[in-house]
Order: sequence, then C-alpha cells, then structure tokens
Amino acid sequence: MNGFLIQVLVVVLVALFSAGLLFCSAMSIRYRINATHLQVTLFGLPVRSVRLRDIKHIGHRPVFWAERWPSTLFESRRMLVIRRRRGLFRSLVITPQYPFEFKASLEQARNAALAADESQTRPQTGATAFEASGPKSAASSALPGTGASKI
Repeated sequence: MNGFLIQVLVVVLVALFSAGLLFCSAMSIRYRINATHLQVTLFGLPVRSVRLRDIKHIGHRPVFWAERWPSTLFESRRMLVIRRRRGLFRSLVITPQYPFEFKASLEQARNAALAADESQTRPQTGATAFEASGPKSAASSALPGTGASKI
C-alpha cells in the first residue's frame, strides 16, 4: 500500500469513528426534572440547566433558531420546544422518549415552582401574633343568640 491509500483509510476510519461517537453521544443525552431546574445530562453529567421559573411556554411547534439537545437522530416526532423568558437562545429543543408525559410532568413542576416562588414573595395577610392572642372585647366574646353583635 502506498502512502496515499493509507491516508485515505485513516480519514475514513476517523470519519466512521466520529460518526459512531456522535451517535452514541446523542443516544446518551437524558433529561431530568428536579424541584427548581430542568437538567440536560450527557453520560450522567449535567451539561445544561434551565430554571423552571424561567420557562414561559412548552409546546411542539418547530422553531428555526433554538438551542438543540436531541437524544435521537430524527427529532421531529419527539420534539418538545421550551420557550424561556430570557436568554440568548430563548427556545430550547429537547426530544424525550415520551414527550407528552414529559411535558405534563414539566408543566406540573413549573407550576409548583411558580407557586412556591409566589408564596415566598407575597406578604402574609392575616392576624398577627398579638391580634390572635390579645384580649377580646366583651362584644366579641358574647355567646351567639344572645343579641350581642360581633364587631
């Protein structure tokens, strides 16, 4: 074999190895939902994280300009588009194995995170500790049906 054939053989082997590595890496992307984030993991290591509070909309409509994290080579049937509130790439495309179930669990986790965030930022209304344990007036301690009105 001459040197040119060896170079062609090496290039073909590198191309096949790269294609196999790309295929294996695409098949090893997983998505995980925790209490505050959606995580994209590659070989079990988190490579991308999106806050649940930052998710604006979850849908199926394809977009052109998006950050793509597919776990399959043909993403059209399993595609979920996550629209974020802010960021350079506002759309994130993922391809979970069961997209409808993943969408439902992601929306449920997002709503829970938004409710938890809203309850922390909203001031508490209601009786203070003094009002709850303070002395009662005579009108408020009257028995029902005795003609005394509560104030």
